Parts: sequence; structure tokens; C-alpha cells
Amino acid sequence: MRTNTRRRAGRSVGPRAQLTALAVAAALAISGCVPQAQPQPTPTATPAPTIVAPAPTPTPTPTGPVDPLPEGAVTALLLGTDSRTPGSMTGQADAIMLAQISADRETLALVSITRDSWVPLAGGYGSGKINSAFARGGTSVMVETVSSMFGGLEIDYVVQADFEGFIALTRALDGFDAENQHPTQVTVSSTGRVVDFTADPVHLSGTDGLIYVRQRKGLPQGDLDRTERQRAAVIGMLERIDEIATEDPAQLLTVFQHFADRLKITGELSIEDMVALASLSQNLERDDVVSLMAPLNGFGDQGGQSVNVVDQAQTAELGEALRAGDIQPYVDQHGTDY
Repeated sequence: MRTNTRRRAGRSVGPRAQLTALAVAAALAISGCVPQAQPQPTPTATPAPTIVAPAPTPTPTPTGPVDPLPEGAVTALLLGTDSRTPGSMTGQADAIMLAQISADRETLALVSITRDSWVPLAGGYGSGKINSAFARGGTSVMVETVSSMFGGLEIDYVVQADFEGFIALTRALDGFDAENQHPTQVTVSSTGRVVDFTADPVHLSGTDGLIYVRQRKGLPQGDLDRTERQRAAVIGMLERIDEIATEDPAQLLTVFQHFADRLKITGELSIEDMVALASLSQNLERDDVVSLMAPLNGFGDQGGQSVNVVDQAQTAELGEALRAGDIQPYVDQHGTDY
């Protein structure tokens, strides 16, 4: 099955962006985006013939893991910084994605925000590229900036990942498959190795996954296509986590612990909660995932900086849909083009 994603022709974005470990954060934060197991009632005890009143019905006992997420739609902000220092969680937030789980846990929306989107920054910092909100004011300013961009969207969790986390997760998962809408070959400048990304789906293992989600040059729409690759990697990782949950649930704890020290999570979501969520995720299919990018009007210049111009009206509609916890009306109206 293919994700609900289409494209229109456009111009490439110029400024270079560093790799982030966004997909690590996303795969952990949203690994349980499927229906919660329903409690099964214990059979009612049969009263003895000599007793006039029947025995009370026992309280239904839940079977299976409990969903640890808050009730209703749940939204996580996923950030990957450009820092190459493991665990630093500093620098620019050069990969920015919202992941929203519907209230019924049957739909997952992935919404990328391009790093060069020119927006009002929270905290009195004026206007600037959205990725600079994190560098200037940290997590709180970044959260407030993204929330304001979508009309006051409530963000339940923030998950931040460092540069090395992506490789750690790829190796812990023993690789994963991702849809590949732009077949390419990449020559690694440091080694001269040619990496072949011509298959669809493409299998990503070791450092190849990192190279895949970093690539901008050679893609028709540059950074815009790179955000699509990041979302494709997230979906591929989710499918691999589901495979592990099915084949060897006990391995999940080992996998998560392998790179837990590379994540910073704001909100009450423990490693144990993530394992519980993953065990609930067996029914999530690719057709249940909506993948899109926050809408742009085009490209411009601000003080000598190349920037992406946000489509204010359409972004307001997207914000309304996200706040309502149902992105489908927006998709019905606008599709998932970028």
C-alpha cells in the first residue's frame, strides 16, 4: 500500500540543512497509533437455586495492554537538531514534524514544517525562519511558535533527537523499508562510496538510512522532497517496530533502551509506556497514515536569506483541522500536495 501523498512541480529550496534524527523521535512517539484493546467482561456468575437474589455481575476486567496516552486526539512535536554532539540537544531544529493520533487511535497524521518557513517567533524574537526558534529560545519557544502557527494547537508531547540517534535506531531495528518516490544514487564525499537508492521500496540499514533522509541535492524539489523522505522513513520504522512487536515483543524493550539516552521527551511518556503502545500497534496500515507538509505560497527573500513563504489562509485551515483532531476534511479540500 502507498501513503496518501501527491506532489506538484516546484522550485528547489537553496539553504543547506544538516541531518537530524527526526525519525527516531517519531517512531518512538507514535508507535502506538492504533485502536486500544477493548475490555472483555468476565462472565456473570450463575446464582445458586437456593438464593433469591442473583449474585452481582463481576466488574469487567481489561485484557491486553492499557493505552497510556491522554483521551482524545494526541499531538506530538518531533524535533531533530543539527548538533553533531551526542546528547547536546542544541542548535537549529532543522527537522520539524507534528504527529497527531486520532481520538479513536485509527488514524495517524504526519505534518512536516519546512525549516525555512518564515513565521512570527514566540518569546519576542520577531519574525524569522521557524528552525531558529529553538536556537533562540529552546523547547518552550519552539513549542509556542509551532502552536501559534496553527492557531493555538495544543501539543501534548515534545520529542527531541540528536544526530547519532538515527543510526542507533536503524541498527537496533536491523534496518527498515521506506517508500522511495525519487530514485537516486548518492556518492558519499568522505569515502567515495556510491549508495544506491533506486529501489522502491528501498531497504535502509546502517548509515544508509541517515544518508537517505539527509539528501536534498538531486531531488526535484530539494528540501520539500526531503521532508517527504523523512515521513517515509518514519512510516517504515513504524512498520518495522510492528514486526518486532509481533515476532518478539520482549525485544522491544531492548530496542528502545538501546537509544533511549539519545532522546529528550517532554511529557509523561516512559520507555515502558512506549513498549505498551507498540504492542497495541498491530492494526496500523499505511493507508491509515496521512502524510503532508504545511502549505507554502512560494519562496522569497528576507534580509538576504532565502525563505519559504507560508500560505497563511490554508495553514489556518490546517490548524483548524488539527485542533479538531480530524485532518481528513482538510485533505478532502486540499489534498496532500506540496
